Amino acid sequence: MMRLLSPNETKFWLLDQVAPTNSIVVLQRRSAGFPTQAPPGFDIPVARIGRRGRPRWSAATTPGVIRRVTLTAEADWVGIAEQLLDARIGTDDNPPWEAVVADHPGGQTLLLAVSHALTDYRTALALGRAFAEGTPVGDLAPACEELLPDRVFGDEDAGALIEGWWSDRAGARWEALGPSRLTAILPPASRTRLTLHRYDEAETARILDRCEAEGASLSSALAIALRDAAGTDACAFSVDLSRFIRPALPAGPGMAISHVHADLAPGDFWEAARDNRAVVFERIEAGEAGDSLLILPRLLQRPGTPPAWRRSGLTITGAPTWRAAGEDGYDLQLVLSAARAGGGVVIPTLWRGQLQLLGCSPEDDVAMPLAPLAAALLRACD
Repeated sequence: MMRLLSPNETKFWLLDQVAPTNSIVVLQRRSAGFPTQAPPGFDIPVARIGRRGRPRWSAATTPGVIRRVTLTAEADWVGIAEQLLDARIGTDDNPPWEAVVADHPGGQTLLLAVSHALTDYRTALALGRAFAEGTPVGDLAPACEELLPDRVFGDEDAGALIEGWWSDRAGARWEALGPSRLTAILPPASRTRLTLHRYDEAETARILDRCEAEGASLSSALAIALRDAAGTDACAFSVDLSRFIRPALPAGPGMAISHVHADLAPGDFWEAARDNRAVVFERIEAGEAGDSLLILPRLLQRPGTPPAWRRSGLTITGAPTWRAAGEDGYDLQLVLSAARAGGGVVIPTLWRGQLQLLGCSPEDDVAMPLAPLAAALLRACD
């Protein structure tokens, strides 16, 4: 299926016009065996400018790139991931993907960079697994905006706005504005710094057991730890909207990610974490995550609508990949992306049964307070 980019896909494509905006899949095994050349049939589309200057998915004309390196230490994959975040892929005549197979003590790591406009963490992980295992990629999914039920949106005109997105009228408005005016309001481009913290197995058990006992999600506990470690008073939380689509989407490229913002309550750590979890669900139920997909349709179809880009501040993301590590012979299954939305990102995952936190920070901003965050979370579990 080749089509116009959906509203949400276009939002990430605009970010990519300012600076590369990629999803990086990280898969790790204790033995070699990752492919060192492109698996047969690993074909994914690229975004190319079409009629009225609007981006469309089309077949790639340049092959993907793959290289093999040797690392001194296992965790040195973090440096390779930083490099891949800056790779120009997924658009025009650029490669559709770039991969690195890294040999290191104790195993081998595959890092695969694909366009974030094409993938979220769920679909990027599916592509990484397809690459690693030589299985079919799957077809490009339909625009998620057209598949979501009305209850996901708060805006009563959501259906009309989504239908109008594909119209020539919206195309004319897009052409009149031009990408340069749309990208001018985005956060400035900055390289992303990655930092890594790993808990040991005993600490991991303490944290996960305490979250379960307190009825709090790991994401909400991390948010309150950020509050205590850095004085953060609000966070953004990623929301996988594919959970609302029935029948479920098959594995393959596509984008169904959104975000909600929530203020962080003061007071007792675990009470605040429970409150935060409830607030996030309330925001989703109120339609905030769905309405986030309507930023560009509103801009094109409601003249005079001010741009609704919102600086994300700190974002917590990663589910469901943090639970997947250790399954099917992988020591690590992780998807990360650049801190391109104006703030840092915290991604929890498991490495060989140990909870790890990956911090992503804009290079020109304050570094992610990962060590104080990790310590605050552990203290709360005493």
